[in-house]
Amino acid sequence: MAFRSKTMKKAMETLKAWVEKKMVFKSKTGIIIAFILILLIVGFATFNYVRHSEKKEVTVNQTETIPVQVADATFMNLQQILELTGEIKPAAMVDVHPKIGGEIIKKIGVETGDYVKKGDLIAVLGDETIKAQLEEAAAGLAAARAGLRQSEASLQAAGANFESSKANLKTSKANLELIKKERFRVESLYQAGAVPEQELDRINSQHEVAEAQYNAAEAQSNAAEAQQKAALETKNLAITQIDRAKAALKQLQIVHGEYKIYAPISGFVAARYMEQGDRANPAQPVIRISQEDELKIVCSVTEEDFPHLKKGMKAEITVDALPGKVFKGEVSVISPTIDPATRTAGIEIHVPNKKYELRSGMFARIKLYLGERKALAVPTESLNKMPGTGSYFVYVVENDKATLKNVKTGLTQGDFTEITDGLTEKNLVVIRGQNRLYDGARVSIKERGVAGSEAS
Repeated sequence: MAFRSKTMKKAMETLKAWVEKKMVFKSKTGIIIAFILILLIVGFATFNYVRHSEKKEVTVNQTETIPVQVADATFMNLQQILELTGEIKPAAMVDVHPKIGGEIIKKIGVETGDYVKKGDLIAVLGDETIKAQLEEAAAGLAAARAGLRQSEASLQAAGANFESSKANLKTSKANLELIKKERFRVESLYQAGAVPEQELDRINSQHEVAEAQYNAAEAQSNAAEAQQKAALETKNLAITQIDRAKAALKQLQIVHGEYKIYAPISGFVAARYMEQGDRANPAQPVIRISQEDELKIVCSVTEEDFPHLKKGMKAEITVDALPGKVFKGEVSVISPTIDPATRTAGIEIHVPNKKYELRSGMFARIKLYLGERKALAVPTESLNKMPGTGSYFVYVVENDKATLKNVKTGLTQGDFTEITDGLTEKNLVVIRGQNRLYDGARVSIKERGVAGSEAS
């Protein structure tokens, strides 16, 4: 207070002397200027007083000893837990499209939310046109079969005729050979004068008749053989026509089967896009089926965590919709490559859902337990965050003084946090009383905590 009084007194004396010397400030302008000068002098004096008081207080505080509680930085077993998030999706989701376009939908037998089994009938299309085509194809097959029966009968008749003509040809040939021998004998006798000329004429006449009969039988046999070949070709053509008719009928039957739409998988009807009376369009689905008895969660993991992942690794899943409930799953798919743009790899976690408690679309939190490892850790309460940053620091007690040390953190488990850089084992970190500390502050240890050997 004495300092402030001296300063104020000196300021007032200076002002008085200046006013006496400058009586010219009798005007209004002079009074205003004088008032401003008074304010400046008083403000400067006050500032000097406050600064002097703070210096004295700091000097007093720097000699104060602050009581603190400390704990050792020590190595302990930390469970490596990888925490991920993702959207729950069905293991399979299928949009069911009609294969036939342009037909009217006569019936849709399911609604949104219904459960369907694989093979259940979903919808029926109008099939009047295809039925008429089926009847026409069936009639064509029947006609082809009738043609085959007729060709088989013709072939049988031609075969009998050919066999008969072959027998006749054989008989004619034998008769001709016999007459040739008789003719040779008679000619020999005639030349010897043993038989008259009339006998020679008779045998020559018989030879001519037999030869004519043989030629006729041979021609008949050739004709019968040709007829049999033609009948066989007709039968083969009839068989080909039957095969074509069968194929056409089968194709139409397959197409007719597609006029009924069946569920390709078991699941719930997630959406229905068409109504009875709409015209079917192969590009537009009728319904969507979502398989909810097994779900999957697609996540991304960083390249640092990627080497720790294995197929079959167990996962714990929680959702906001069911607080406190933990679901079990496992890693089923791991991408073989890392995306160079994001430096992440995709994984799929499959979750059994027989009770249908989970539903696709829910937001899930996942924990993957990667195993234990030894790590340097401190009580989490010892960490202090630098304002406006994501960096942490701690106070370490060395020679009864608090030393500020910047640290890098890793895993947090229970009440402990891993320190990856900035501390060594057995460093004493302040866990109570650090709100009054500053770098270099004198401290006294009032209590010493024990970190333990294992985080829970």
